[in-house]
Amino acid sequence: MRLKILDSTLREGEQQLGVRFHSQDKIHLLHLLEEFQVDIVEVGHPGISAEDEQVCKEVATAARSVETLMHARAISEEVQAVSRAGADWIGVWASINPVSLTAKFGNKSPAQIKDRVAYAIEEAKKLGLQVRFTIEDASRTSWEDLFYLGKAAVEAGADRISLADTIGIWTPSECGEIVKRAVGEIHSDIEVHLHNDLGLATANALAAMDAGASVIDTSILGIGERTGIVDLLQLAVILKEKQGFQHFPLERIPELSHAVQWTTGFRPDHLRPIVGKNAFTHTSRYHVQAVQKEAHTYEMFPPELVGRKRKVIGERPPIASPVLSTALRVGSPFEKGASELKYHRNGPGNRWVLMDHRVDSRSTLYAIQRTFDDNEPENHVDRHTHDCDSVFVFWGDHADGTGLTCCVQMEKEEMVVHSPASIFIPAGIEHAYYYVSGKGTYTNIVLAPEYNQSLRS
Repeated sequence: MRLKILDSTLREGEQQLGVRFHSQDKIHLLHLLEEFQVDIVEVGHPGISAEDEQVCKEVATAARSVETLMHARAISEEVQAVSRAGADWIGVWASINPVSLTAKFGNKSPAQIKDRVAYAIEEAKKLGLQVRFTIEDASRTSWEDLFYLGKAAVEAGADRISLADTIGIWTPSECGEIVKRAVGEIHSDIEVHLHNDLGLATANALAAMDAGASVIDTSILGIGERTGIVDLLQLAVILKEKQGFQHFPLERIPELSHAVQWTTGFRPDHLRPIVGKNAFTHTSRYHVQAVQKEAHTYEMFPPELVGRKRKVIGERPPIASPVLSTALRVGSPFEKGASELKYHRNGPGNRWVLMDHRVDSRSTLYAIQRTFDDNEPENHVDRHTHDCDSVFVFWGDHADGTGLTCCVQMEKEEMVVHSPASIFIPAGIEHAYYYVSGKGTYTNIVLAPEYNQSLRS
């Protein structure tokens, strides 16, 4: 049986701190996932509220080719909610280890939980749903209890059993051992849902595959509760490079990454494999020399495979003042033309560098302020893109901040902006601005200490 990828960005992703997707954003992400050739998309938990049910229904209706799955506790009301929302699959879940029985099920017995699960599965099958049954907290559940509950679910009609490492404690050998035993003794397709609390989620996924698991749960960038789950983008590359999978369009990875970063506000660190800023950056003198002659000397695969570009930086940074000091430092802003920046010309008015690595070597941001005084209009900035967020602030010379007019461009939009105005520029969005008329100041804050190094080439 071919390995299937279930993506849970739209459900598990909403368990990440501060994340709640609008239905239209879920639909946009759903279509990106379809184009990326995942097999199943988990769209939400309609039983939470009427609002969630409506969102799930809209998303399921928008599906073009992928199968959809929705979460449900093992109770009739939530099974009915999944049916009304139009899912292809229902994901019923329960657990029977001692901590779950005490904390979540009011000290009910394993037999009572088993009966509840069987009833929910039978009801779902009558409604025409395919059923995945998840044993929550499987990694802290004895084999005897796993077998007891899993076998009961299969006998009630479950089409697949999922083993969830809910708190992320499995090692690859432990995960592989349990999955192999489940495949051999429960006699069902086995899915795994693996959390990343020890940083082992992807390694556990590979062990589960080797042990016979037929479905792996993922999310874009691995977003999810606490430290998240298996990263779809990393796993897709591993499957191509190590397992010969050819159907994922890996060049679409930046698009998927950017969409989730934009909708969630989550920014993966620079060292993140595949999508991190530094993933294809070479700075060591000897590495640079080798890469310029033969790129694969220090690259497993060309960055173009995953929609990225190689960055070679030949100069080492100078040793500056100590950065671990927390002592109060007062920097000195300095006047500097914008021609030091790529895509910029000096332009009208006077430009001051308020903060960057030159003002304080500890700085993690760049801030400039340009003053205008009834200058001639001039288009002095070309469109460009940063790999970090930035902000424009326009403030006129009147007491209420009015008095300055500029034009801002973002992607395909262009708008005349009258001060006072603040504009957030998300990472990855092409943008520019230019002065039109009036007096006042333009402030630009970029969340990187060196402007040119924050640019996407």
